Amino acid sequence: MLPFCLEPGLEACVLYKDGKWLAFNRSCPHAGIDLLVGGDIEDLSELNAGVVVGCPAHTYLFDPVVGTCLWDASRGLPETPPLQTYEVSERCGQIWVKPRPLPKPVAKEDWDQARADALQLALVDKALARKFPD
Repeated sequence: MLPFCLEPGLEACVLYKDGKWLAFNRSCPHAGIDLLVGGDIEDLSELNAGVVVGCPAHTYLFDPVVGTCLWDASRGLPETPPLQTYEVSERCGQIWVKPRPLPKPVAKEDWDQARADALQLALVDKALARKFPD
């Protein structure tokens, strides 16, 4: 994990996870909690979600590539703002980041609460399996 600071008080990170570079703000857009201190970064490809970031405070889920909130406690379309993410490139042995535009809110007709719940439960299951192995 490579931390970087865009401005005082706004910390972000670059990390290499499952063969991909990811870069995003460390602060959860919902409550300002550091996503890397007790949070979870999991590959949920088995649910066609790719890598997902979970907030340690309320287990809200974010797509660390485009920033979309994938699950929050609203039990419907997420009211939580998106996570700021960054494009990452490697050039001449250096890592470069560029802010991505924030995604548009999910349209009501595109929201799938059952899928959102499945993602949230999969993330919790993986965390519990790590904490309490067989």
